[in-house]
Amino acid sequence: MKKLISVTICFLMILTTAFCLTACKSRTDEMVDLETYTTKQMNKTKNKVIKCINEQDKEGLKKLFSKDAQKHIEDLDGKLDQLIGAFTGNKIKSAKGLSPAFEGSADAHPLHIYGKYHLTLNSEGKSILYISLCKNDDDPDKEGVFQIELRVFSREETPKDFNGGPYKDDYGIFIYTLQNYPKE
Repeated sequence: MKKLISVTICFLMILTTAFCLTACKSRTDEMVDLETYTTKQMNKTKNKVIKCINEQDKEGLKKLFSKDAQKHIEDLDGKLDQLIGAFTGNKIKSAKGLSPAFEGSADAHPLHIYGKYHLTLNSEGKSILYISLCKNDDDPDKEGVFQIELRVFSREETPKDFNGGPYKDDYGIFIYTLQNYPKE
């Protein structure tokens, strides 16, 4: 009888350990999958934004914004003209950044993805581009880009009194130059 109880306890311990290891592995896999997904989504969006800017395609750029953002951004057409105009005579040669940051999970909506890219222009100029993107299966009107921030200066040129720009979840297109930036 003692032998049967010992065998049963050992068997249950093995099952419990296997179950715990499987659960931990699947959580890790889920995080890796989510990071891969957010990186893929942001790279796709970044490439479309850059293509639209380089081709001066205002309507294509506008379509990348969520329907909700299109409704809430005051003078969207004028701000898109300013964004494209900031690159007049220049093309974006490259955009380098780290993996995007994100808030949310695969199960919780919305999922916000934030990308930061250091741009190199064909005129040897440098800029910083921030793109904020929402993935939301529950509310398709919120799906898409909701914020673009362009800093027409490099990280090294950033003024000491620059306050960092808009709140990360504000709708809008924000363009800052060395002559026009929010101060602390």
